[in-house]
Amino acid sequence: MADYTDEESLENPTNNQSENPPDEITPTAEAEIINPNQETKNMEVHHHTHNSAEPHHKKNWKLYLWEFFMLFMAVFCGFLAEIQVEHYVEHQREKKLVASLFEDLKKDTISIAGLKQWEEYRKVMDSLGVEIKRPTDKRNYKSLYKWFSAMRGFNAFEYHNRTIEQLKNGGNFRLITSKTLSDSLIDYDTYIISRLRDQEEQSKVVYQKLNFLQDKFINSEYYDLVWDNNLKFDSVYNASPTTFIISDSNRDYLFEYYNHLQFFKTMTDFRIHTMKNMQRMSDSLLKQISKTYNIK
Repeated sequence: MADYTDEESLENPTNNQSENPPDEITPTAEAEIINPNQETKNMEVHHHTHNSAEPHHKKNWKLYLWEFFMLFMAVFCGFLAEIQVEHYVEHQREKKLVASLFEDLKKDTISIAGLKQWEEYRKVMDSLGVEIKRPTDKRNYKSLYKWFSAMRGFNAFEYHNRTIEQLKNGGNFRLITSKTLSDSLIDYDTYIISRLRDQEEQSKVVYQKLNFLQDKFINSEYYDLVWDNNLKFDSVYNASPTTFIISDSNRDYLFEYYNHLQFFKTMTDFRIHTMKNMQRMSDSLLKQISKTYNIK
């Protein structure tokens, strides 16, 4: 029995050692269980960055469209509000400018009323020319002296263009919403500057020449009496009528004076015609402004 055992042991030495190794400790079931917490600690953890401003879920295309529409409406409404405010401000400026323009035109109308004086002035020129053409011994020197004194007067049209200059220089003609009124104002301003002012300048040159020649053969000492006290002048003339006679030695000066007087008459005719047209234009402008803007 013992022999068999020994032989069996010699034939299977490995099995005996594997079953009961002398120094090896057999692990228990608890040793084979791996601690998941410990393994998590030993693992390298990667954290994904997250923007807090980003939504936590994917947006629907309708939501994007709605947000775009709301943003567009906010900008568009702000734009409309700004236009409305600007329109209101410009409308108020238009009303103020037109009111000022209305007052300027009324003042122009008063200045144009001097047209009557120029018409009377023109009659004096006719009478003066006729009397100069008479023979020396046939002239009425009393009337002639009075007409010579009247030739001292020269009135230039006073143009009240303060508001129109603001409209031109500031580019504010665009504020006048009525194109008809705007065009009429431009025509009125151009007519005065290009026509009346030119006629005045030419007339003034001839007027100065007339007075320069007049001083060569007329004593202007008594002009003030003619203007201020006609009766007193009559008494002075009656006391010494020879003082006012124009001698034949001044014939050449008188001839030159007559020629300049004829040209001055022609320039005055043009000027009267121009002022009559201005009167019609200013009256039309006043009516347009009164009707359009209800200004009286």
